[in-house]
Amino acid sequence: MRQQPLLIVDNLNVAVSTPHGMNHTVHNVNLKLEAGKVLGLVGESGSGKTMTCMSLLNLLPEKAEVMQGNIKFKDIDLLNCPTEDMRKVRGSEIALIMQNPMIAFNPVRTIERHFIETLRTHLTVTKRQARKIAVDFLGEMDLPNPESVLKQYPFQLSGGMLQRVMIAITMSLNPSVLIADEPTTALDATNQLQVLKQLDKLRKEYNTGILLVSHDLGVIAQLADEVAVMYGGYIVEQAPVLELFNHPKHPYTRVLLESRLGLTRRKMKSEKQVNVSRPNLIHSENACPFIERCGDADHTCLSYNLEFIEYKKDHLVRCVKSR
Repeated sequence: MRQQPLLIVDNLNVAVSTPHGMNHTVHNVNLKLEAGKVLGLVGESGSGKTMTCMSLLNLLPEKAEVMQGNIKFKDIDLLNCPTEDMRKVRGSEIALIMQNPMIAFNPVRTIERHFIETLRTHLTVTKRQARKIAVDFLGEMDLPNPESVLKQYPFQLSGGMLQRVMIAITMSLNPSVLIADEPTTALDATNQLQVLKQLDKLRKEYNTGILLVSHDLGVIAQLADEVAVMYGGYIVEQAPVLELFNHPKHPYTRVLLESRLGLTRRKMKSEKQVNVSRPNLIHSENACPFIERCGDADHTCLSYNLEFIEYKKDHLVRCVKSR
């Protein structure tokens, strides 16, 4: 029997005001995240992944706004949550790990100061108690000599170490949901594996629900239970991870998989079919966002209303050709 989701995103629509009109960056997004599960959100840069995540925390840029939809965390309506209540939810209930840890830290403050200030903002603990918690969690992240790490400044640590420090700070508050936005970007293979190992440890030991955002299907494959593929602001395909990798139905998902697998020019069926131009997200209602880049498109795609088609149980596709 499936448990009640921690986080439910229903029909989320986000737009950004531009001199040329409203840029619809997120369209009709529906997501559910359960405790102890990892939901992968994958797509190229500009597909709407980060805008979706920022909506969950009410941290959208100044010119962006939620046009429609609901976001429910446990029994809290996040879109209509008072500012003070939302501050309590951020960090302690829903935490964010950003893709570039270097810009997340103040370079003139030690790791100890970052850690202790965060803990004392959300928890009723003394400075000494906060320091002990910091040492314990840095140790859990397999960082050597946590006492020494606390005395360091951010610029004295590598990207991989900083990313694990950020995870340690985040998890010391025991959040129910962790949003990891491109947590392995710019990391070498060794550090990437270490970060993924720590995220997997967190979901198993703390029963944390993780929304793992990435443009890299290889990263998603290692950790996710379910995958949602975004393109042009839409989720174009969603399925359990093995089902999606073994039976991709949307043309864009197949392109992503082929490029990740490094197939030869002869084997890349989609190479000549895919136009490299980016989709136009302004005034793009009622049109398939992938139509101009898809080699399989025909007249039937012009009248498709972008509703999900259930290819099989738990495998949804926004493509008229998947019928």
